[in-house]
Amino acid sequence: MAKIPRRGKGKGLYSCFTEEELREAYDKMTIFSDAVANAFFRDKETTQHIIRTVTEQDDLVVLQVKTQKRIENILGHSVRFDVLAIDSENNYYNIEIQNASNDNLLARADFYGAAIKMRYFEKHKSYANMPRVYVIFFVKDGRFCDNKLINRYFMRDDSYRDSGVGTRIYFINGRLHDDTPIGKMSHDFSCNDAEKMKDPIIARQFTTIKQEELKEMDAFTQEVLTRGKRLGLEYGEKRGERQGRIKGKIEGKLEQLKEMTRRIMSNENKSLEDAMVYLQLSEDEKGLVRKAMT
Repeated sequence: MAKIPRRGKGKGLYSCFTEEELREAYDKMTIFSDAVANAFFRDKETTQHIIRTVTEQDDLVVLQVKTQKRIENILGHSVRFDVLAIDSENNYYNIEIQNASNDNLLARADFYGAAIKMRYFEKHKSYANMPRVYVIFFVKDGRFCDNKLINRYFMRDDSYRDSGVGTRIYFINGRLHDDTPIGKMSHDFSCNDAEKMKDPIIARQFTTIKQEELKEMDAFTQEVLTRGKRLGLEYGEKRGERQGRIKGKIEGKLEQLKEMTRRIMSNENKSLEDAMVYLQLSEDEKGLVRKAMT
């Protein structure tokens, strides 16, 4: 167990928590915790084991693993990957740990695959030499998994034949567990006790992270903030005051938008939607006004 400072003896966020609070937050961390995942996947053999299990390629050899790898796009949307690995055949693997529900996960997975191809497909090469890209999402709440343990998205033709091209996307359901290799892995990602894990490779790496690597991780400080949410009185008061000011500004602006919308509807004889268009409101502003005026 990492040495944890008591309230008042540490600096920064640590000083806002008792030793017991920090220890409780630390003990509850799983591979779905960002701080753990970032350290967990730095180990090449462990990452190789995960990829082999998901893709069912027992002879796959991972040559390199990078965490928090970023691809900049000066003309459009940039991306940052939780994990980016490359194998001995120049194929790429992106692994993402998804804690919260998101309606755009599939579009995000597809875009990540495209970004990897744009970055790593070399100039003057034939399309036949384009690297194959695998995007693997471990989804804590099972979104896009269709109530299955693993849901795969491949490019197929009308006869349901695998085209062999396109990003190969895998969604792993964090809510379903069984005794298959994928089921054991899903269980272990949600487990906070290495002794209860079913996959020995995952359990060994998780133990290493808990005992050694997390001791020096700055990200753990952030994990305490997001997981604990039990700040000291002084911090809580300041945070409350700041939130109150922000809330007041938002409410004031909303009242202005409502009043201007009412005037346009009355003076110009326009509908609610037409009045919002007339005022050139953003989509977010339109949503707030609709909700406030219905």
